[in-house]
Amino acid sequence: MALLDKLIIDIDPIRTSREFRYLFTARVVSLLGLGLLIVAVPVQVYQLTGSTAQVAAVTAVLGITTFAATFVGGVLADRFDRRNVIAIARGTAAVAFALLAVNAYLPEPQMWAIYVISVIDGVAGGISATALMAVTPSLVPRDKLAAAGALMALTADLGSMIGPALGGVVIAAGGVGLAYAFAAFTTVVTTFCITRLPSLPPSKTADESPLRSIVTGFAYAFHNRVIGQVLVAGFAAMLLTGWAVLLPAFADEVLGAGPSVIGLLYAAPAVGAVLGSLTSGWTGSVRRSGLAVFVLMAVSSAGLAGAGATSMTAIVLLGLAAYGFGDSLADVVRYATVQRNTADEYRGRIAGVWSAQVTAGTSLGALAAGVIASVAPISVALWVYGAAGVVLVLVLYLSMPTLRRFVDSDELEQVA
Repeated sequence: MALLDKLIIDIDPIRTSREFRYLFTARVVSLLGLGLLIVAVPVQVYQLTGSTAQVAAVTAVLGITTFAATFVGGVLADRFDRRNVIAIARGTAAVAFALLAVNAYLPEPQMWAIYVISVIDGVAGGISATALMAVTPSLVPRDKLAAAGALMALTADLGSMIGPALGGVVIAAGGVGLAYAFAAFTTVVTTFCITRLPSLPPSKTADESPLRSIVTGFAYAFHNRVIGQVLVAGFAAMLLTGWAVLLPAFADEVLGAGPSVIGLLYAAPAVGAVLGSLTSGWTGSVRRSGLAVFVLMAVSSAGLAGAGATSMTAIVLLGLAAYGFGDSLADVVRYATVQRNTADEYRGRIAGVWSAQVTAGTSLGALAAGVIASVAPISVALWVYGAAGVVLVLVLYLSMPTLRRFVDSDELEQVA
């Protein structure tokens, strides 16, 4: 029973912190709304233009603006009340989603409006996500940061499964306009929950230009003996997220499978990630957090390699689930390690660097997977991709003695 208690996800942050409950609720509701947008925007763009290139262009605009806004959000979160930063950003997003609904119900919806609103959405999303990450340590005790990270990861994993599925149902029932209206409503609810938080100003504010403040944040991250190496490890983990690029061809040419199996392949990592979050109770007590990061990254890489080494669908699904399991837990441990070792006045900018490495690493991971698929038969491409990840983890393990030997404590890790 004691072992089970250590394994099951720790819900103490929800049970003991009223403020964290508001934050958790805001995130759950927000992810449901954003899940609808993930489906609705591409569907509408394709309906209006019949062009996959236009769908890609809108997606790129959203991604680029989100990436840039993470740095802006980091600076704002370290200068102003973080509650207000999030509330204003989400309130702006709610207005933008309402405008998408209005545009969708016009006799002739305008593509330029979708592009403009995508920019607004990207900016609002980048700012609010970064500030939200900076807020969490103010709402839970230091020893519950891993639990808070696991709960937030669980919302993301469930949102990635439920949100798009709900989006498909809503669009089928009432069109993209209804989906946009629902997203606007959920964002209003999110904004209300955020306004219920107490004032959350940073402990100190920097008296320097915004650009200089961003540079200072990067310097803090990579001069720190722990944070910099955790961020590099996180970037390496993001390079392994390009597996999705390989699945359609792998399913067709290796498994001889149709759309139903492809759907299962895409869902398997999310299922593994949910299982990882639900069994993350032990992460709150782990002290060799650096070693845990490397072990879990190796598990996720080996899962991909295992999935690519067989033509048996059941084993492929297990391998992809193992990838999601290891990746989810590694992310929880990395998150807690960074948060425990970041001074409050830098939390916003470190959150910005974290978000930026996720965005950049994900994009480069997809590119790397595409390159591998272009030079290797698809029958071995997924295996090569996963095996390369195992090698990369080994290289990081050998080249990062500080993180490898790091023992977490109750003291803030000082910048070297």
